[in-house]
Amino acid sequence: MSTPVVLGLDFGGTKIAAAVADLSGRRIGEATVETDPSLGARWNLDRGLAAACVLLDDVAQGRELVAVGASTFGIPAAYGVGLAPAIPGWEELALGHELSVMFDCSTVSLATDVKAAAAAEAGSGALAGHDPAIYLNLGTGLAVAIVCGGKVVAGAHGAAGEIGYNLRHLSDLDLDRAEHVVLEEVVSGMGLSASGQRRTGHAMTAAEVFAGEAADPRLAEVVEEFVRELCFHVANLAVAIDASRIAVGGGMVRSWERLEPALRRALETTVPFPPELVVGTYPFDAPLVGVLNLALAAAAEQSGGVGAGAFALDGLADVSSDGAPGRDSQAGPNRRPAEEQAEPGRAAG
Repeated sequence: MSTPVVLGLDFGGTKIAAAVADLSGRRIGEATVETDPSLGARWNLDRGLAAACVLLDDVAQGRELVAVGASTFGIPAAYGVGLAPAIPGWEELALGHELSVMFDCSTVSLATDVKAAAAAEAGSGALAGHDPAIYLNLGTGLAVAIVCGGKVVAGAHGAAGEIGYNLRHLSDLDLDRAEHVVLEEVVSGMGLSASGQRRTGHAMTAAEVFAGEAADPRLAEVVEEFVRELCFHVANLAVAIDASRIAVGGGMVRSWERLEPALRRALETTVPFPPELVVGTYPFDAPLVGVLNLALAAAAEQSGGVGAGAFALDGLADVSSDGAPGRDSQAGPNRRPAEEQAEPGRAAG
């Protein structure tokens, strides 16, 4: 008799990753597809779901899928995703409902990608044994997750650590929220890309901006401004949290040799008790590790056991296989589709 499997999905702004594992936690297959934000939420969601279905057929055909763990940018719940502007329309997706219907499994667990990543690092990675600690995600967007008291902190509305919404200037206090430029629009992969394009007139990725700074003084200035503003906010965060360690993950870790000296110097010269600064154990797939652990823990709970390797993740949204919202302490939108609810609430943010 074939043993059951679990599925992990990480929905990101530039890619969607999927992995299948057996109940021992061993990955038996994985796949990644690129996103195209210009094509909207529905197209990108369908692309990710199709890739996951193909993966299951390839590596687990005939085996029972007992749990799904999924992470996304933004704040997920059964019937919406708050603070998720990276792909137009994503905030209106009933992500938990979509996943439970597509895979017809007993449990779907949803988490914010950066919080899932922090849980992975705190459970078996670079933050294990460190409390309080900070996971810093430098990817398409910008966010942190805070580990404190043996769990990843969600906050009252599921938005703890969303420093991408930080103000940048004193004058921002005089503006409405929609009028000022928040930190993530400048200090993130998409922000760096946009800054490079504004200075040069050419479309480019964040990686291309980093690669071009040695030969192009305009890009050198862009990177210097980016790094200094990043250091400013990370140092202030370190003062506020008094963390013992900061672990960094995300796509921009590929340019760590450019980021690390300035970050380390800022922490050591401005923070009363400087935390350690390290690259995460899972620098590029920590969210996927985290949601696989969530799925494994859910599978163990179903069978009456205790899930191994799933660090406590405050603010977790569970969705039962019939699409009804289950435990949902992460206070993102939790709306039923329009045909089921007469007055759906707005997405957060």
